[in-house]
Amino acid sequence: MHCIFQRFWHAAVRWEKNELCVETTYNGSDKELCARMIVDPVSFMIRQAWWEVYRASGQDYPSVTEIPGLKGVTAYFGCGEKLREVLAPLNFAEAKDLFAEGVRGVVQSETFLWKNRGYKSTQEYEEYWNNLYLDACRFYSNLDRVSHKWYEHVGYNNRSGSLFNRMKSQTMYLNEKDFLLFGHLHDSFHSVAVELELEKEEGKIQSARGKILRAPDPVCAEAVVYMDQLKDTIPLEMKKKDIAFLLGGGDGCVHLIDLVSDGANTFSLYRKSEKNS
Repeated sequence: MHCIFQRFWHAAVRWEKNELCVETTYNGSDKELCARMIVDPVSFMIRQAWWEVYRASGQDYPSVTEIPGLKGVTAYFGCGEKLREVLAPLNFAEAKDLFAEGVRGVVQSETFLWKNRGYKSTQEYEEYWNNLYLDACRFYSNLDRVSHKWYEHVGYNNRSGSLFNRMKSQTMYLNEKDFLLFGHLHDSFHSVAVELELEKEEGKIQSARGKILRAPDPVCAEAVVYMDQLKDTIPLEMKKKDIAFLLGGGDGCVHLIDLVSDGANTFSLYRKSEKNS
């Protein structure tokens, strides 16, 4: 068995000089890219944004491009369409994904910015999230069963400097019979892993395993049961919403869904690199 393709992401949100510095870096066998934003810690409005390319097919030199169209956009739920519209001229499919990952980091950092955001207490903020995210994932679909509240899981409600970190990886191996694809996610609140065994021709899933190593509540770990439903499917033929359906939808784990979707994309990128080599 030997490694044939790798991809890594790091999303970070830092508090510096009364502003949020948001950076999402992608470094893989194919490209090295970065999406950066300066975000207001109260309104979550984007003050400045840049797109950075350090390695990509057809590009000989690094480039840093300021994105004025993102100024004034609120880095929160519902900004996806605006991101897609503003970033389309860059002609990088990864741009929207990396800026969206940065937005998700801002949303996660709200755990420690509840006072800035106008909440009177952590209880009020937690109640807001319980209503907003109701039935959206395993945890919020089973609030009557969970044994730990959000801040009990986190352990504290104030944090300075580094407010949120998320690291993801995809590593693909080739052995005599098939491909092995490993996906990992580690962030300030979660740790999740998936293992996919894919046959060589179509990429049909021979076996799929998931493990939730760290999560807000033990109920989250139950979501791995849906991984069995991926067997005999072909990820390249499925959209993310199809993968989400197989993995339980709102009763599943959004991070398992993301890792399997990233895995499908990883397999696709490897196939393209094979054709171009």
